[in-house]
Amino acid sequence: MAVVNWHLAIVTVVTFVAAAALLDLTTRKIPNRLTVPAAMLAFGINYLSAGAVGALHSAEGLGIGLAAFLPMFLAGGTGAGDVKAMAAVGAFLGPAGAFFAVLWTLIAGLVGALAVLVAADGPGGIRELIRRWVFRAYVLLSTGHLAHVSRPEDDAAARRFPYGLAIASGTIVSLAWGAYRG
Repeated sequence: MAVVNWHLAIVTVVTFVAAAALLDLTTRKIPNRLTVPAAMLAFGINYLSAGAVGALHSAEGLGIGLAAFLPMFLAGGTGAGDVKAMAAVGAFLGPAGAFFAVLWTLIAGLVGALAVLVAADGPGGIRELIRRWVFRAYVLLSTGHLAHVSRPEDDAAARRFPYGLAIASGTIVSLAWGAYRG
């Protein structure tokens, strides 16, 4: 990939994930009007850089981003905008870059989830979550059956946080780490 197009792709994907994070923080949504044009732009940049090979590069990256996040959406763990944002990131970065962006995004999401749990005070916090899981493990090991433990109404583990922030963080860390080679 030409150096100018590589820089254009980097600047564009960073701008995209920053906008996605900001929108997710303020509206709790990452809209199609952002993700679809971003993916199309990624295809355009990669096509202009390397022709059909560049377009294939985008398609493979998009597929990796989609495949990594679609199961989490289907399980109720993320929103559809998160899936489309990760797919668009993959379209910019290609298969190897998408893989590392997904990996770093999942790590950033884990850190964010732990921060939500640690920040929660009271019955819905991390101590309560650990207590419930220890009790369930004890019952399972003792009886061979899973115990149902009801959650408090304000359970921090059930809270959602704007995953667009994790996507932006993971993408930027993967770029800084050098996962995208063009």
